[in-house]
Amino acid sequence: MPLDPYVVREDFPILKRVINGKSLVYFNNAATTQKPVQVVEAIKNYYYNYNSDVMRSVNTLSSQATELYMEARRKIAGFISAQEDEIVFTKNTTEGLNMIAEALSGRIREGSVVVTSIMEHHSNLLPWRRVATRNGGRLTIVGMNRDFTIDMDMVEKSLEEGCEILTVVHVSNVLGTVNPAGELSKLAHKHGSLFILDAAQSVPHMPFNVKEIDPDATAFSGHKMLGPTGIGVLYVKRRILEEVEPPLLGGGMVKTVTLGNQVYEDIPFRFEAGTPNIEGVIGLAAAVDYLRKIGMENIAEHELKLVKHLLEGLDRSMVEVYGPGEAAKHAGILSFNVKGVHPHDVAHFLDADGIMIRSGALCAEPLVNALGVSAVARVSFYLYNTLEEVDRFHESVRRMKQFV
Repeated sequence: MPLDPYVVREDFPILKRVINGKSLVYFNNAATTQKPVQVVEAIKNYYYNYNSDVMRSVNTLSSQATELYMEARRKIAGFISAQEDEIVFTKNTTEGLNMIAEALSGRIREGSVVVTSIMEHHSNLLPWRRVATRNGGRLTIVGMNRDFTIDMDMVEKSLEEGCEILTVVHVSNVLGTVNPAGELSKLAHKHGSLFILDAAQSVPHMPFNVKEIDPDATAFSGHKMLGPTGIGVLYVKRRILEEVEPPLLGGGMVKTVTLGNQVYEDIPFRFEAGTPNIEGVIGLAAAVDYLRKIGMENIAEHELKLVKHLLEGLDRSMVEVYGPGEAAKHAGILSFNVKGVHPHDVAHFLDADGIMIRSGALCAEPLVNALGVSAVARVSFYLYNTLEEVDRFHESVRRMKQFV
């Protein structure tokens, strides 16, 4: 069945809000998504009926909470076709990418090369730059083509010259460009490099299968896929998890401790020191249930329709668009500028019409600067957005002509 956003919207009470006298249009989903009642109820149910620590006590509440927690891990692993012991819970994508960069830092030595792209979010640029600089290595930045796609020739050349790690974003949070993750993974492995994927903007919006893409590690955030804030996922292949040291030491990640030594827990628990974000894991599992019921193919198809409608209705004489010109090459993200109007002023103008967008450098300043600007305005869609909302956006933008 096709996705019906009007049916979906009934699960999101916040979408009934009125902002500045106008019904809310929420177009800031690449930053964070709204939460359905099913996710909120799952968290409330945990606190009302099962609140306890997990994997530490033998009492009834702890046993029941642990069962919920472990079932949630199974659901989240299954959502991306991973094994349970390959899933490490984190705070967010940023923490996951920092963790894997530090975990693999021993592979970066004097003269080593890490290859990444101009499209990266700061979260997948700064950790690798720090590791490379600290260890005497070098960070190579791959550019993009005129159509805002990654320069695959430059990627292959960089790999042929030798690198330890290739790390790229799957979907650009600025351009909406969908990079060919599977092809990039094959290229990296062909040349003996590890492949790390930032999946913050892809896992929530399209079918995602680690067996098909074959990354060595990938990270994403719960709050960008209907889940609560403060919970993220780092997928890492088992053989790598077995090799690297835990980033934090403490309770819950050891089997035994003596005054002179310790024995780590099995993976993935050795990488999750301290009391975990139990409510976050349970809430994310509820979000996964919701998304699977809707269907990731349906979500991707719905967003494609929205992007196509958005592109068709823009007045190119007054709007500059950054990203692939064809909707089919887009995820549900589009950045733009209204000529002669600062992006923050665009955002304020739209806000006055009840339309929430994002403006600024979008935590991807090198990319935005490479576009020849210091800031952009961004629209980003999700499963509850409608074509009528896009029409409202078009109408509001057209009324900015008085300022141009």
